[in-house]
Amino acid sequence: MKQKIKDTLKDGAVGAGIGCAVIVPGISGGTIALVTGAFKKIVSAVDKLLSKYFWKSLAILIPFGVGAVLAIAALYFPITLAFEHCMLAIICLFAGFMMGSIPSITDKVKDQKMNWKDYVLLIVGFVVVVAFGVLSLIFNLNSTVLAMFNNNWYLYPILLLVGIISSTGLIVPGFSGSMLLMVIGFYDKILNLVKQIKDNPLLSILRLLTFAVGVLIGFIIFSKTMKKLFERHPRETNFVVLGFLIGSIIAIFVNDQMFTYLETNLNLLDYILSPIFLLIGLSISYLIVLYVRNHPEGSLENAENK
Repeated sequence: MKQKIKDTLKDGAVGAGIGCAVIVPGISGGTIALVTGAFKKIVSAVDKLLSKYFWKSLAILIPFGVGAVLAIAALYFPITLAFEHCMLAIICLFAGFMMGSIPSITDKVKDQKMNWKDYVLLIVGFVVVVAFGVLSLIFNLNSTVLAMFNNNWYLYPILLLVGIISSTGLIVPGFSGSMLLMVIGFYDKILNLVKQIKDNPLLSILRLLTFAVGVLIGFIIFSKTMKKLFERHPRETNFVVLGFLIGSIIAIFVNDQMFTYLETNLNLLDYILSPIFLLIGLSISYLIVLYVRNHPEGSLENAENK
């Protein structure tokens, strides 16, 4: 009984980490699940949701879900304020998180001699993520997306699609869904929908629900996809994931929303806090990797397999 309670609390803690990934650009929920050993447990439960094991799978996922919701609620207002007053410093914190988590992926491929296919997959993963940031600059996506929120009917199918795409950050290691939202100009607009509930509850809730449905659909689809990829092509998948992670460090700085902030709102607080936050993020992330390296027997994945 005590072990079951302990495992539930561990799952809740991992869920909180994944919840952070939902709202914090730069943190990948998939990487957190992979680093803590919970990845297999989550994707296996999702894979069995549409089967006779529905209730058992749901029971496994509930602690993760509760932890995620609590983390999102706790971080919403601090993140919103931070983005308004010291966005560059916060982005440096997120970049530090990503840099520190790189060894969590390289550990899985360090004993394998790289061949030309590995380099190609690494480069493809890198280019895909960086391309999002570059394209957002070329097409000025931040302003374009802002215009979409002026009661245009086509916003809803776009929100559904954006939700599906952003759900990749919940399950694909190295890929931050919230970072992707920021790069394509949707991040702050979706956060603002929560603030706007008091002024226009029906419209704001409808838009949030549309986005949430997209996230749920995408989560189920990508969970099944990642499960098959890691089972059948673990080596290739890890190299693509590594490319995603490295590319994200570039894309989080090179995007339309970031450049707009640098041109108009950069302040003294950013200059002071940015290097400090970068080191803090890197240190915290790397300490988590070190802990998992030194305590492999305590990982959630190993606990599941006992």
